[in-house]
Amino acid sequence: MILSAVIAAAPVAAPVMEVQTVAAATTTTKTLKNTWSKDGRYYYDQNGRKVTGVKKIGRYTYVFAKNGRLVTNRPYYRYNSRIYYKIARNGRATRLSAVETLAAIRYQRCGNNLKKAFNWSSSLRYVANYRVARKNAIYYAQYGFQRGCGDCYVQAATFYQMAKVAGYNAKYVSGYVAKGKGKAPHGFVYVLTKNGKGPHGWVEIDKKSNGKTIPYVYDPNFQSEYGKKGYTGYQIRYGQKGTLKYYKTK
Repeated sequence: MILSAVIAAAPVAAPVMEVQTVAAATTTTKTLKNTWSKDGRYYYDQNGRKVTGVKKIGRYTYVFAKNGRLVTNRPYYRYNSRIYYKIARNGRATRLSAVETLAAIRYQRCGNNLKKAFNWSSSLRYVANYRVARKNAIYYAQYGFQRGCGDCYVQAATFYQMAKVAGYNAKYVSGYVAKGKGKAPHGFVYVLTKNGKGPHGWVEIDKKSNGKTIPYVYDPNFQSEYGKKGYTGYQIRYGQKGTLKYYKTK
C-alpha cells in the first residue's frame, strides 16, 4: 500500500529524444595570386589584388583599366596625356612611337573621324621647304604635326599616320603627277621633270568591293588646291575623272 503510493507520487520521466549531430558545412575560397582570373579578364598581384595600369606579364605588356579589367582590341588607347598604346584582341599592348602618339592625339581632336582628319591635313599651311625634302614619312609627319605647315609630302604623311593609327590599311606613296606648267594657287612653282611630271606624295587605303581589293587615293594637297573649285582628293580612284594622273615610284 505504501509502496504503491510512493510509486504513484513519483514524477514521470520525460521521454529521451534521439539527437542527431550535423557538422556545419564549410567552404574555402582560394585567393588568387600572381595569376589570371579564370575568364582571363583580370590579373591578381602577389597580394591577391586586381592589377590596374600597365603591367608586364612574362614577355608581354598589358593595360588594365581602373576597375582592373583587361583592355583589349584598341587601335590606339590613351593611357595618359603623353603615352598611347596599340592593344591587340588578346590584350597584348605595344606603346606607340612618338609620331604615332602625335597622330593619335590629332585624330582624337578630329573627333576620331577619318574625313575630318583628312581635312585637317589638307588645311596645313603650304610651305615648300627644301630642307626637309627627300625625308621619310615619319619625319614629314612629325614636321607637320609640330609646325602646322608643310608641302604635299607633309600633308600626305600626317594623314597617313592618323589613318594608320586609327586602324586603316593605309600606305604612304611617293611618286609623280602630270601637271601643267605655271604656278599653283599657293604661289609655288611646281618642279617639273623632263617628261612633264611633278614630284608628289599621297596616301592609299585599300578597301574590299565584291571580293576584290581596290586601292583608293587620298590626296590632301590636291584637296587644298582644288577643293574650292569643286574637286575632291578624298577617296578617289586612279584614273577617275577630275583628278590627277598618278605615277607611283614606291
